[in-house]
Amino acid sequence: MANELPGGRGLGAWRSLLRAHATLMRQLETDLEQQTGLALADYDVLAQLAIAGGELRMMELANRALISRSGMTRRIARLVDEGLVRRSETTVDGRGVVVALTDGGVARLAETLPAHARGIAAYFVSRLDDQELALLEHALGKVTVDCTFG
Repeated sequence: MANELPGGRGLGAWRSLLRAHATLMRQLETDLEQQTGLALADYDVLAQLAIAGGELRMMELANRALISRSGMTRRIARLVDEGLVRRSETTVDGRGVVVALTDGGVARLAETLPAHARGIAAYFVSRLDDQELALLEHALGKVTVDCTFG
């Protein structure tokens, strides 16, 4: 690593980012499941659909939720079984699959959103001041990579 990161520049920041991400996500996942019974990845799928106006093509949903297409297919099948989303062929070209929130999915999202927001507030926002939050948003925006998950 020393040859690739001369003087170890950035290694401490990198390790801190990995540790913060892993521990925050683990705690948010645990809390959400305990408080609502919904997995964090399922919440994210429902939230991404809501943000997009209620429906997305499967590939776009996988990209937004940072889940592989095969992983998304399994997750959507389960959410369909639970009545939270519906899946249909796209009417535009007949080749794509569209996933849409159901009324049950909207209700489930509305039930779980407060618990998730409380977790973000408690474990993340409350521990940083406004300047630190702005700096972190700016810095992470500079290193976010545009990619798709296949």
